[in-house]
Amino acid sequence: MARSRRSCGGWGPVRAALLGIALVAGPARSAGPEARSAASGTGWLAKLGPDLIAARESADTVTVWVSFADKGESGPADLAAALGAARASLSPRARARRERAGVRPLVDERDLPVSARYLEALAEQGLSPFAASRWLNRAAVRVPGARLRDVAALPFVARVTSVQRAVRSRDPVAPAGPRPGAPPPEPASRGEAAAREAIAYGRSLSQLAQIKVPALHDSGYVGTGVLVCILDDGFNAHDTHEALRDQVVAPGFERDFVQGDLDATDPSNSFDFNHGSAVMGCLGGAKPGAYMGAAYGATFALGRTENGASESRAEMLFWGLGAEWADSLGADIISSSLGYFTFDTDPDYSYADMNGHTTDISRYAEIAASKGILVVNAVGNEGDKSWRYLIAPADVNGDSLIAVGAVDDLGRPGVFSSYGPSADGRVKPDLAARGVAVPVPWAPLGDTGYMTWDGTSFAAPLVAGLAACLMQARPTWRPLDVIRALRETASQASRPDNRLGYGIPDGSRVMFWQPPGSGAPSIPPGIPAAMIIGPNPVRAGGPSAKVRFAAGGFLEGANPARVRVLDLSGRSVRELWSGALARGQCLDVSWDGRDDDRRLTHSGCYFVSLEVGGEVTTARVVWLR
Repeated sequence: MARSRRSCGGWGPVRAALLGIALVAGPARSAGPEARSAASGTGWLAKLGPDLIAARESADTVTVWVSFADKGESGPADLAAALGAARASLSPRARARRERAGVRPLVDERDLPVSARYLEALAEQGLSPFAASRWLNRAAVRVPGARLRDVAALPFVARVTSVQRAVRSRDPVAPAGPRPGAPPPEPASRGEAAAREAIAYGRSLSQLAQIKVPALHDSGYVGTGVLVCILDDGFNAHDTHEALRDQVVAPGFERDFVQGDLDATDPSNSFDFNHGSAVMGCLGGAKPGAYMGAAYGATFALGRTENGASESRAEMLFWGLGAEWADSLGADIISSSLGYFTFDTDPDYSYADMNGHTTDISRYAEIAASKGILVVNAVGNEGDKSWRYLIAPADVNGDSLIAVGAVDDLGRPGVFSSYGPSADGRVKPDLAARGVAVPVPWAPLGDTGYMTWDGTSFAAPLVAGLAACLMQARPTWRPLDVIRALRETASQASRPDNRLGYGIPDGSRVMFWQPPGSGAPSIPPGIPAAMIIGPNPVRAGGPSAKVRFAAGGFLEGANPARVRVLDLSGRSVRELWSGALARGQCLDVSWDGRDDDRRLTHSGCYFVSLEVGGEVTTARVVWLR
């Protein structure tokens, strides 16, 4: 039976938050000086986009953006007060992210909500907005052409333009549909190292090993503390599929912007509500031995911003609203496998407009980056089609957005992967990851079902996951530092091209990168080193796991310390040692696979973790019963 969808309804507070209208609460403000200037004569006509001139005499309904002259402030003092309220209303996560990224000023006029007075004035005209953007200060309405004059003549309206329409870049589909997913590798026929990886990653071993993300996992960096917002076209079974159900999405961290409610799933719709779940698996899958994502320790927000059923040009409204929502939640990363080309609007965009600044969706991505969010987006699947080139918003400058292309298991470009450069000659894509025959969770096959699929849609979340692990490992880095580190340690760093960009990222090298001019060691001071000196995997009845920790950096004196074994969810399984540790001291610990009650634990991945001097380091151990 289909789940009942939770409607937000009307223009109440929940609906306002859903559409990204309100960042701060406060009384409606009177129109500002510019907005109060009355339209006279035919001045309203100059406010219409060129393609709407003819439409003004038609009875057909058109969908338009109504851009406002201001945010409704009555003067400089009112504006200053509103900005102060916006600064105070930032969530702790959002504030911390902006401060870490060096965002200055911390808030600006884009952070202010669209004037409630202006929205009410439109509604009083019988033209209730169904979407609103605080970043671009506008609202979307559907209006008969003959009433365009009524809208444009409103004194607070600056411009009326058509909502952009475009074709979405879709993942290739084999003639017989997606291919069944390969079973997990058999560890018995492999060496000890391979057995360790197989039991840890299952079907996803190859795609994760290609970008060396296990090197970060081995050090305990699995994306913990990083919030990733996935913008896609539906997330069926994200709460029931075996690879996803342990990734609990917190209340308020799920939205459907297309239907305007709080549920990004629809079990009655098996066509356009599954792509997001497959993407989420690449990023956050968490079923040891069956399927693991690149950042299975991260926290997730899920936003449905696309109607997957549409094969024609569709109105592009909701990606930007999803990005605004991600900003308000304090998301560190936006991972998007959506993108658009062959636009149909004012004007009709072409490849020449893929310059990172022209399309609405690219403008939204640029603003998201300016707020301290790392945006990772698929470069597109048009490489073997007439368009061929990259898509929006992948055209945004590489210091603000990572555009990801697709390769196969040997690192060769997928034939479908879109080409660069951007229209203004910049290298695109920025990086590449596995996008050919990628195993993904597939909800229509049930809660244990998997498929292999082609598409840059699945390469992008792999890179986003690697970035999340790096953000955990280097919490003081800005998004720009993360981007540069990934590019400058990738396989083609010295010879980027327009098929793979800077190449395939390398999680084993990126940890040793340091920001230019920092003069600081690549590993922050005070963090102890860890080295496994015993068997790994550890088998029941065999020798215990042995880990050697060496305290280093700038620890002063003896510091309280403890060593614990943690499971994948971060739960303490066993405390192995506690005491004091100072710089230069070494500590050897052993673990025999038992918990605090001396019972054998379940097979799987565990972390042996040392906490000392406010820092934590870990070593990953695989336990086989």
